[in-house]
Amino acid sequence: MDLDQNTIEAKLNEVTSKVLGCIAAGVVGTDGIPISEFKKLEDLDISVASAELASIIAESKRILKDLQSGIFEESITRSEELTIVARSINAEYFVYLIMKGSLQNLGLARLELKRLGEEFKEAFSSEV
Repeated sequence: MDLDQNTIEAKLNEVTSKVLGCIAAGVVGTDGIPISEFKKLEDLDISVASAELASIIAESKRILKDLQSGIFEESITRSEELTIVARSINAEYFVYLIMKGSLQNLGLARLELKRLGEEFKEAFSSEV
């Protein structure tokens, strides 16, 4: 599968429209550099989320390695206002969703990220 920047952004847009409460989505390298991002709110700085999620995922990978517990798959971070779900595409990239508000569909977010991760896996197996 060949994915260009517009196709990736369209897929992120589609997922944010499907998942209740979703306000942003992104595909990021494990170095914290975004490949593609989509947000519904203009004043939301998701570049911070991309960089910080890369740190969380790196630490999670280290913990799992130390515990000999397999390969990192998913991280969920929650606060009073936001829920952020990140899922590994491969060793070098991950995809995430940010949800906000009192109505959020965490189950659908996780399902859609798993689907996107599988869909993007082949395209991101080589350099984007």
